[in-house]
Amino acid sequence: MRKLLLAVVAFMASSLIGWADGLNVVSFKLLETDLTANTRGTQKQDQNGEKAALIKIVSPEQGFLFNGGSLGIVATENKPGEIWLYVPPRAQKLTITHQSFGVLRDYYYPIPIQGGRTYEMLLDIGTGRYVTITTSQAKSDLTIDGEYVGKAPIYNRYMSYGKHTISAQNGRYEGVNTFSVVPTDDSKGRVVSVEMRDMSDHFGDVEVTVDNNAEIIYNGRNVGAGSWKTQLREGSYTIETHKVDCNPATTTFTVVAQKKNEVKANAPTPFTGYLNVFTRPTNVAITYNGNKPIEFHEAVTLPIGTYQLEFTRKGYVTQNHEFTVSHNQLTTDTVTLERIKYVKPLAFYFGAAYSLRSLSGATGILGAVIKGHDIQLHYTFGLKASNPIHCYKGEGSDDYQSTISYKQSSFGIKYGYQVNLMDKLAITPQIGVCVDRLSGTLESGTNLYADGASATCVSIGAKLLYAPTQHFYLFAAPEFDVAVQKDDNFQQLVDASNITAGGFVAHLGLIVNF
Repeated sequence: MRKLLLAVVAFMASSLIGWADGLNVVSFKLLETDLTANTRGTQKQDQNGEKAALIKIVSPEQGFLFNGGSLGIVATENKPGEIWLYVPPRAQKLTITHQSFGVLRDYYYPIPIQGGRTYEMLLDIGTGRYVTITTSQAKSDLTIDGEYVGKAPIYNRYMSYGKHTISAQNGRYEGVNTFSVVPTDDSKGRVVSVEMRDMSDHFGDVEVTVDNNAEIIYNGRNVGAGSWKTQLREGSYTIETHKVDCNPATTTFTVVAQKKNEVKANAPTPFTGYLNVFTRPTNVAITYNGNKPIEFHEAVTLPIGTYQLEFTRKGYVTQNHEFTVSHNQLTTDTVTLERIKYVKPLAFYFGAAYSLRSLSGATGILGAVIKGHDIQLHYTFGLKASNPIHCYKGEGSDDYQSTISYKQSSFGIKYGYQVNLMDKLAITPQIGVCVDRLSGTLESGTNLYADGASATCVSIGAKLLYAPTQHFYLFAAPEFDVAVQKDDNFQQLVDASNITAGGFVAHLGLIVNF
């Protein structure tokens, strides 16, 4: 067995040696319309200041050394698929050396070398032949031995000795040509043509869709975003979907000929990071981006981006915080909620109440609390009228003059200090001064007696507040008013009716605070 293997290796080595012809120039010609050697940016000058000639050497390999004899070489540049060799004008010959492919010594140019002109040299390394490939359908996609090489025609492609397969495709037209490159082929190259035919009955309509408007990549090309419609030959295909800040996804599908093939491609998966938020107190309801609930028993995996989180718990002030989740990074934070201050130490307020007294009324209040100090203005509009009072011309006179009823209004100011008893309950001891004023209504007769009579009172009491929710208080404010000054008319009306100056008053109502 060992002897057989050695014999096979020896045969292959001798075959390769027989096929290798060494370095050889297949063709050398002037490129009449190529101005590379005479264009600013690509032209070069020799040591005498003359424009150099440019030889574009087409070769499948790099790594050559060049010797131009006594005139020398101006410059060498490696380009994709070829070598740019700048030589002085009037150069005569060239020696080419390669470590693997040997030496081409003293190659004499077949045509004169002129400065500022461009030439082309096809260099054969001795392991194959130059081949030009054409197709019956112009600009068809060409694949050689499974490698995509571009669109037809392909000129002067160096192909090694041996068997090769060329596949061509242009829409629904396809063709295949299998041929061999052998040493007996013309060293100046050969032409291989691929005949193509309509393969419509082997194609199917294909519609690919993908979520999030992702890019669809087929054969290394971007063919659409979100969707792609095409026609493909029956068989299996693989596509990729790409999106910024996402991991690409792969989808393999099978095309059935003469059918509509609908493909739902896998969407790219977003880059993710980690977010963990601790709260004080615990048991806080957390939502993000509007209304999506989230829980943080441990770090949560989220797509990268910015998140608006809302933290709520009954009895605490709702808070909103913004967090940024970065790729493969852990973001942590602690959020402390403040208890809702239903009874505020700093507030502006107004409200209304029903006032219970001998002549009841409706009271409006306006005030402010600053660090617990409560300043309040109030005005009571009389609702209940007094008992009718009969007036005569003089004391002890029987000469009737008028019958009048009175309503009692009050205006005053109070000072107090607010003491919080609980979260929703507070009491404010108050002292103040108010002025009671009577307004009469003539029920019969001609004389409106004592209209506008007034009394000044000092009040002492307390305001009890209960806050069922933020910004609203229910309150009860009992007080006792002591009259310190009454005009004569007020005193006479007090003596003659159920009108009182001062006394017990209770206010029951609602306050709105800010």
